[in-house]
Amino acid sequence: MLSLLCFVFGGLVGWGASRGGVRVERVWPVVLRTQIGLTSVTLSLVAAWRLTSPGQLIGPLLLAAGLWVMFIASMLTRGDRSSGEGALEAWATGPNSGFWVVPTATAFAGSAGALIAVLANVPSTLWGAVCVHLMRRDAPTRQRSATTWVDQSPLLASVVGLLLHLAGHAPNSSQEILTLAGPLLAFSGAALFAGSVAHPHNLAVPRSEHALRRWTWLTVVRVSYFLLIVAFTTSTPLAIVAALTALTALSAPSFQPIQLAVLYGYRSGVVNTAVRWGWVLAPFGLGLAAFLR
Repeated sequence: MLSLLCFVFGGLVGWGASRGGVRVERVWPVVLRTQIGLTSVTLSLVAAWRLTSPGQLIGPLLLAAGLWVMFIASMLTRGDRSSGEGALEAWATGPNSGFWVVPTATAFAGSAGALIAVLANVPSTLWGAVCVHLMRRDAPTRQRSATTWVDQSPLLASVVGLLLHLAGHAPNSSQEILTLAGPLLAFSGAALFAGSVAHPHNLAVPRSEHALRRWTWLTVVRVSYFLLIVAFTTSTPLAIVAALTALTALSAPSFQPIQLAVLYGYRSGVVNTAVRWGWVLAPFGLGLAAFLR
């Protein structure tokens, strides 16, 4: 219930911020990068630090592999679009691995589901780093070299977390951080998502049937992959997280691509299509997770 309230309140805050005019538009990239530092970095570091055995990463690695499936499918079919835009489209049609799955996995599968959802961010940081590199390199809006450290900080945080893990176990207080991560991610993710959806940069992107068709078939690829995990895994928490990732990603599209489109200056019809049509199968995703519970 707390996560749901945070989603709603965060969305209202983001929508209100989008009405702030030119002044808010000017500072929005700074707000986006601040969010990367405060949430993504903290989550990546703590998740890597709290690893207790390599076996814990088997499920998260299966989930992270789905991201590479999307990346390859998008790159092979991007046509004359840049590699950066292809990476952005792969991210837009991929699962929402943090802001939605962490709080909902906690609600449906308890601490075991939350742990899998959080740990999935550890191997997926490498995928995110590759996408960010391509998006920055091909960005229509010139990026300052100094901001590379912020944009790639989730990967750096994961490396630091693994090094800390080798040095010693994470303190018990780190569990409280993961417990609080669900509601905090729900609030910050919803706020920046809503604000970016209503940002003039994205509102100016025209709708097209091609974007809808491309989003649809890439989404089918993603859902098919994660449903295979649901069908064959013997782990109930993993099945629940995979169900939320596969189907509920349609109901809660990945929150970051619409933000990255503003940050890097991409005008992507696929990204805008994802934030409109990505919510269609919400009852099916939540229903399957409840059934597996």
